[in-house]
Formats: sequence, C-alpha cells, structure tokens
Amino acid sequence: MKNFLKKYIIIGFSILASLNVFGQQDPLYTQYMNDPILINPAYAGSRLNLSLNGVFRKQWVGLDWAPTTTSITVNSPFLNYKIGVGFSFINDKIGPMQQTGIYLDYAYHLNFDNDRNLSFGLKAGFNNFDLNLLDLITMDYDSYVQENDRPNILLPNFGFGVYYYTEKFYAGFSIPKLIRNDLDERENTLEVVGKEDRTYFLTTGAVFDVIDPIMKLKPALMIRATSGAPPSVEISATAIFYERVWFGLMYRIGDAIAAHARLQIDNRLQIGYSFDFTNSRLSRYSNGTHEIFLNYLFSLRGQRVQSPRYF
Repeated sequence: MKNFLKKYIIIGFSILASLNVFGQQDPLYTQYMNDPILINPAYAGSRLNLSLNGVFRKQWVGLDWAPTTTSITVNSPFLNYKIGVGFSFINDKIGPMQQTGIYLDYAYHLNFDNDRNLSFGLKAGFNNFDLNLLDLITMDYDSYVQENDRPNILLPNFGFGVYYYTEKFYAGFSIPKLIRNDLDERENTLEVVGKEDRTYFLTTGAVFDVIDPIMKLKPALMIRATSGAPPSVEISATAIFYERVWFGLMYRIGDAIAAHARLQIDNRLQIGYSFDFTNSRLSRYSNGTHEIFLNYLFSLRGQRVQSPRYF
C-alpha cells in the first residue's frame, strides 16, 4: 500500500509540474506588476507612500487540486525616502499541500539626477509547509498515512533583489528564496516535492505616451528561471486611458493568454482583475484562472499621495 501511495503522489505532482511551464513551487501571479514586492524586496518604499495590497488568485478553475493563492503586503518609505520596509503574507494551497509564508522586506534607495533611482533589497522570513495526507484517497487502510497525517515543517529563508526605476522605466532582478530547504529528511522523501528551489526573476517595463494625455502604452517583460525546469517568459502590454483605466493583454509562452484590467478609483484606491485563458493541454479540463487585485495608498505625516504611479 505504501508503494501505491508513493506512486499516487508522484503522478499527481508530476502532472502539476508539467502543466505549468516553470513548475509551480512559488505562487504564480498574472498581475505581478501591480505588486512587485511579492517577488522583489528592493521595491519596498518605491511608491513613496505607505501601500497596502491584496491579491486573490484561483487558478485552473474546475480542476481538482487547483492552486489557490492569497497574499497581503504592506510597504512604506522611511528616513526621507532612503529606506523602504515591507511585510508580506502569502498563503498558497495546491491539493493536500499548503504553504504559508511570512516575510519582512528591507530596501535601501539611492537617488540620482533626472529622477533616476536604484534600490537594493533583502527579504527574510519563513514558510510553513503543511501536507495533509488524509486528503488523499486510498483503497484501504495504510499505517503510514494514519501516523503521518499532517507533516508540518517550518522553513526559514531569505532572498535579495535589485531594482532600477525612473518615472517611466524600470528593471529588476531578484531571488526571493536563496536557501534550498529540504521538505523532509526521511529516506522515503519524494524528490519531486523534496526541496524548496531557487527561482530567479528578471523584470523590465516602460511607459510611452501615445496620445497625450489620452492614452499611454506600458509594455513589460518577465523571465522566471528555476532549477530543473525550462524558463518561463511573460510578455504584456497595457493601454492606460486618462491615467484612470488600464486594459492589457499578457502572453505566458506555452501556458496561457491573459486579459487584465485596472481601475484607478481615486488617487488612493486601485482595483484590478485578470482572467487567464489556458492554452496548454490543460485547457480541456480547466475553465481558466481568475485573479483579483486591490491597492490602497496612505499618506503619513502630511505626505502627498504620488499619483499617477506606473510602477
């Protein structure tokens, strides 16, 4: 029975890994450009106000064991905008697996002439990895499942990032998790889910005036790379109308096409929504992916809310 259980888990996670181009260990976001601190700690404080963000993502709707992700982040500048500090809470659930991450972010910003800025960031915290084996369907009683029903592991980690930005251009590089933690040290550990692996993020984007002040265009590029999987490339373009209404398309090569929209309610509040159309073999079983984004800016000690902000 134990061999049957191992085979069941291996097949399940092999399928999940193959469905996503870069193998989903870290949560995936379509609207990452609305909350870059999720992947790059050097972004903390760059919005010049205290920023509260929330993202809820329901991936591959209609498929059993589909990922569900909830994240809440807050970050703010300090010491005359030289320092940025942030906090991130991320809960990601895939079938019987659930991981909850709590991280602190720190960034130091260098300001140059002509509104050019360079920041260096550090991220430190932990992931709590929880595997509920009792959610698995077995044919008969198995002592291994009953004795190890909820393996619960606390995994400390840290990462770093670099972020260059102006009013209308940005580029960043980050590795949010540097430590390759073992999820289980026992001999029966399955290598397919046995480690937290490093994911490398390279991002860049810009804003161009098309019909000033009616329309601007914001192209963006993200490249993800992780050990043992092909790189994942995302190309997006967003049209911005009157600084208030954003419409865009994104292509995740070999995986999905997404449409996203964002509305600037006022200088402080933004809401966003995206829908991913899966174009891999998974499209026969999935009804797409929904993602909701919310951002609110606070002004501290008489700060003026910086609006519009494109990054």
